[in-house]
Amino acid sequence: MTMEALRVVLEGTVTSFRYPHFVQGVQPTYPMPPPATLYGHVCSALGELVPPESFRAAIHFTAAARFTDIEHTHIVRRGEKPQMNPFRRELLFQPRLTLYLDRPDWESAFRTPRYVVVLGRSQDLMRCVSVQRIVLRHAPQAYAERTLLPLTEADAISRFTAATMPRWLTPEREPRWSQYALLSEPQVYPESAWVDEDAPRWKALPRAVLWFSFV
Repeated sequence: MTMEALRVVLEGTVTSFRYPHFVQGVQPTYPMPPPATLYGHVCSALGELVPPESFRAAIHFTAAARFTDIEHTHIVRRGEKPQMNPFRRELLFQPRLTLYLDRPDWESAFRTPRYVVVLGRSQDLMRCVSVQRIVLRHAPQAYAERTLLPLTEADAISRFTAATMPRWLTPEREPRWSQYALLSEPQVYPESAWVDEDAPRWKALPRAVLWFSFV
């Protein structure tokens, strides 16, 4: 059994995926992009706000290191002098995202994206390494790493970190939240799965492509 998909590979210098409930003092980062960030990235490439139910995605995300830098904002209040507000922000160094979409018909949009290619914040510029239509194979055994899936689908996964992440944002910028299982180190995926035959193997197993939706 096979299916056609779109595979987009992005690389950058730094990025940060802010925990939205931290306001002052420190801004930690998620270890990988939340689905809402990916949804925004897709809409940016297409140049329109597509319905969140119109596609599914899967990811493989790595970063060479995590570090903390000092940033600041300028707070301006009417009738007062601007005040500088320094804070610590966690950043991910040399991020690399492999994004899979079940919409191979969007290939041309990602080859010539409508807006500047970023991941996370507007200053986190990314470089598009490749855009390819690929064929995924359904395999009885696979491994999974550096990816995420809904927490409700992680019952059989042995090692993961649970996180509450924004799934997507409405046109009014209201987040919709879900819980996800974040997989870091490679492990055997306990069920049959779609696999990317071009990805590196682990213990002779192909790498799983774990789809998730935005609704």
